[in-house]
This record gives sequence, structure tokens and C-alpha cells, in this order.
Amino acid sequence: MFARGYLYYMLEIFEKIKKNNLKIDDFNNLDKATLITTLLVECAKSDDNFSETETDLIKRILKNKLHLEDSDIQNCLSKATENSEESVEIYSLTKDIRDNFNKEEILLIFEYLWKIILSDGVVDDFESSMMTKLTGLFHLSGKENAEAKNNAKDSLNQ
Repeated sequence: MFARGYLYYMLEIFEKIKKNNLKIDDFNNLDKATLITTLLVECAKSDDNFSETETDLIKRILKNKLHLEDSDIQNCLSKATENSEESVEIYSLTKDIRDNFNKEEILLIFEYLWKIILSDGVVDDFESSMMTKLTGLFHLSGKENAEAKNNAKDSLNQ
């Protein structure tokens, strides 16, 4: 079942595409960032402990990697949190990301996901299960998942 907030958000994006005769490639950065952030929030919440450390890390990713302004970061995080609180359906979210991002971008997103999971120093069974599920949903190999995890570890240790 679709989460109402997420469904309305995606309908808003598709309406924008239809109204302006846009292609998926014309999604603005905030729309793409919101898709990514929703997945990051879902990942952060998978261990039932969405900490301030994880929130701060998501904000840094949005600022430093996705190059969003502070006001856009807050807007994006608010939409993503709202989507997550309304029980976003992970299959639909990953499909939207697969449809709008290339393989290299998806691998970077995976690295961001691992950064969130590794930020508290503990990978619990729920987080591990989430990443295994996402590996399959994004059609990635175990090797690609492991490389993203190692890149995230290296990045966090710098």
C-alpha cells in the first residue's frame, strides 16, 4: 500500500512533468534530493534509533554531496521525514530512484546509505537486512554493495 504523503509527492512531480512537457531528466535537484533523502531517512530509522548524529550526517550529505542550500536542506529533510512517517513503501521508492538515476549515482546513494548505517558504529540485524533488501531492489551485486560499504567506512574514518 502506498503511503499517502509519498504518493501525493510523486503525483506532484509527475504532474509537473506533464504540465511542463518535461522529461524525467528534467527533474530538479530538490525533487531528486527528496527521493534520496527519503531513502536515507528510512535507512536511518531501520534500527528504530533515528539519532541526531544521523540527521546531521544527512544534512552534510545534502550540503556537501548534493550541493543544496540550507533552506532547501531543511525543506528536503522535512518532506523526507513526512514521507517516512507515513510509512513509505520501499519498493516504489527504489523504483523511482532506479528510473531517475544512473548506475554510478545509485552506487553513490548506496555509499551515503552505508555512511548513515555506520555512523553509530554498530550495524544491527535490521540495518543489515535493509541493505540486503536494497541491494536486490537496486539490482546491485554483493560486490557493489561491499565496495559502497568500504568506501563509506573509508570516508567516515577521514
